[in-house]
Amino acid sequence: MGKKILRSILIAFLVTGIAVILIGCSIALPTFDKSKLEIEYKTSYIYDRDGNEIMSFQSVAGEGAKLSEIPKQLQEAIVAVEDTRFKDHNGVDFRAIGRAVYRDIITGSKAEGGSTITQQLAKNVYLSHEKTFTRKVKEISLAAQIERNYSKDDILEMYFNRITFAGNVTGIKYAAEIYFDKGDHMEDLSLAENALLAGLPNAPSAYNPRINPELSIQRRNIVLDQMLKYEYISQAEYDTATTEPLMLSEKPGTDIKGMDQVVKYPYYLDYVLEEASNKLGIEAEQVLRGGVKVYTNLDPKLQDTLQEAYRNAENFPRNAADGMWAQSASVIVDPESGGVLALVGGRDTPDTEHTPQAVLNRASMSKVRPGSSFKPIIVYGPAIDTGKYSTSSILNNKAGTEFAGGYKPNNWKLWPKDKVSLTEAVIWSLNIPAVSVLNDMGADVGYSYATKNFGIPLKKEDSQRLGVALGDVDLTPLDLAGAYTAFANNGVRTEPYAIREIQNASGDTIASIGVKTHNAIKPDTAKTMTKLLKSAVEQGTGTSARISGRDVAGKTGTTEMGNTGGNRDAWFAGYTPGYVMVTWMGFDQSDEQHYLGSQGSEIPASLFSKVLSKGLQGRPAPRFDTNVTEKPVNEEKDDKDKAIINDLSVTLQGNKAVVSWSPVDVKDVKYFLFRAEKNSNGTVSNSGGIGELTKPGYTDSTVQPGKTYLYSVVVMKGSEKLSDSNFAQLTVPGQEPTPPQVPQEPQSPGGGSDKPPTDPTPPGTQVPNQPNQPGQPGDGNTTPPQPGGGDPGGGETGGGVNPNPNGGT
Repeated sequence: MGKKILRSILIAFLVTGIAVILIGCSIALPTFDKSKLEIEYKTSYIYDRDGNEIMSFQSVAGEGAKLSEIPKQLQEAIVAVEDTRFKDHNGVDFRAIGRAVYRDIITGSKAEGGSTITQQLAKNVYLSHEKTFTRKVKEISLAAQIERNYSKDDILEMYFNRITFAGNVTGIKYAAEIYFDKGDHMEDLSLAENALLAGLPNAPSAYNPRINPELSIQRRNIVLDQMLKYEYISQAEYDTATTEPLMLSEKPGTDIKGMDQVVKYPYYLDYVLEEASNKLGIEAEQVLRGGVKVYTNLDPKLQDTLQEAYRNAENFPRNAADGMWAQSASVIVDPESGGVLALVGGRDTPDTEHTPQAVLNRASMSKVRPGSSFKPIIVYGPAIDTGKYSTSSILNNKAGTEFAGGYKPNNWKLWPKDKVSLTEAVIWSLNIPAVSVLNDMGADVGYSYATKNFGIPLKKEDSQRLGVALGDVDLTPLDLAGAYTAFANNGVRTEPYAIREIQNASGDTIASIGVKTHNAIKPDTAKTMTKLLKSAVEQGTGTSARISGRDVAGKTGTTEMGNTGGNRDAWFAGYTPGYVMVTWMGFDQSDEQHYLGSQGSEIPASLFSKVLSKGLQGRPAPRFDTNVTEKPVNEEKDDKDKAIINDLSVTLQGNKAVVSWSPVDVKDVKYFLFRAEKNSNGTVSNSGGIGELTKPGYTDSTVQPGKTYLYSVVVMKGSEKLSDSNFAQLTVPGQEPTPPQVPQEPQSPGGGSDKPPTDPTPPGTQVPNQPNQPGQPGDGNTTPPQPGGGDPGGGETGGGVNPNPNGGT
């Protein structure tokens, strides 16, 4: 930490010292030119993977606004949040620079910037791609010269008209028009609207209220905090503005003056701008008006085919409530290079009807529950890679199996067998086997594979939840596509990326992204998973994805919409040699008026088939290499199968609890009995071991009136744990009995509850030898699957707005 502090202090002294010398000596670096304050809009060019020009693009100037047209509150808001000493400094606020460095030292992060409004104007007008100390010195010098040549009002007016507030058009008037339809009547902007607009220049893409409404409101409220702090507004005004709901104009931006440019691949360009900012530190305006050349991985034939498919509404499911077509997003990735070959982020404007960053790019920004399409990532890939399971392993599939904390996922009610092979479990997307495998392997093991090996950004608490086995996590289509590259690329996970290189107008490379890979799973594991997922497409839930003459592997996924009996989301993640394609379908805001009904993942699976069968016409069709000699799983696995206890029960006899279960058919085992108390709010406490037993059965004489107990048994052979039992629950009558939790009744196909059942094991509470489980995703079909493709109906994970233990495939 000492070196970091010293470095920060030295940089601060260097910047301040050089700036003082430059300003004090009136040295102009570069030479000041008033004419350059009229922004130069250069044309930028986008190239495909073969180096062919596919798009040219030029940011445009929005209609200018005089300072007198801009509300005083908006001016005050900008000053409050961007440059509180704007009226007092001479272009560079050394006090602010010092404060920023101090906060950097104290917090260990760049909590506060030091650039003034004048510096921001200089940086945007004199656009430069340099990320160097020299560029910062030039910026400071230019800011000082601007201050000498213009009044504060002139500078503020230029700032409002030359800074990017949204999309590819600069200026406050455009932003007021596109967001609030008040470009010609800015005096009608409310305090909350003024604050929201003032918050945009800091990060126009991130705070775009159409893309990130919650984040934009958070930023708006920060602006209001600053306005209150510096006494621009009263407490009453602050209270009213911070609670004002976000009411955006329905105007998309295409009917605004200067917004008639044709963008051939708008969503792909959106992602290019997003990637340039997030990965390369090059902001959107530098790409849009900097005269650069961007070389991408775009495959025109696949992109054209994908966009054509998105223009056909019949390729998408309908809303169960009113028949409106659902939303969707798709991405196609080269699994070897990681190149993003094609991308569409929604059905809003699949062709030329929106400007960059004007709408939500769902392919890279929308985090949705992936359902059973996540099982290969979190369960089966890790299970096979660790050597604990093979395709022939026999898994528990007994209906009613209860896991830690009362977690009880459902399968299809009429599934005929209590045990199935791992192959059957994958082909038919069964839930109970998936949870059983993750429980046996350890949720933390699956979590580690998903995050470190497959590159999925999960929350820390997901490491202790069995619900992740059924896709009770949030991720984007691009996240899932990146993970599936490991299966399609012989076990090597490749990072998806769109931009290969950015050059300036002179042809010099200013930024680039290369191929980034790491070993995720063993090559034989990848081949085995491909064999399993190929079977799922050929004979299981994914038959709608089949392509004549090509090998296809993939996994379906659906999540339930509460207790509606319908689905919330539908997924298909699949691949053919050389191409990974992931598609999500659903609604941006799902509720009982916006869900898919009985339609499931057969529709995104069908889109996979339509797009790649046409987009790959005339290209080679190699076959999968699934030749692998699977090593038999350790024979001790047979003991584990024989050691399963699923009939643990407890009864009250007098004032004693009698716990009983059937003996297991394994020699020399011991039974370890555990007990925990279940509180009235559903939480679990006072968990611990009762004792070590050599034969089944135990009488617990320490139970107390009015309390509820959970019992479980762990079967051990020597130092090896063979299995866990089901949970048995007992409530002892008393003065203030604690009612037992009422188990949910099985739902109708695809059904569930719009509120998750109370989880008796909250995060952080340890039930003996069991991971804790908040949330209960699951399946809820009533009949076994039938040949013919697609999901047999119902949600594969029971996701919905809130997860549910019922579901489908």
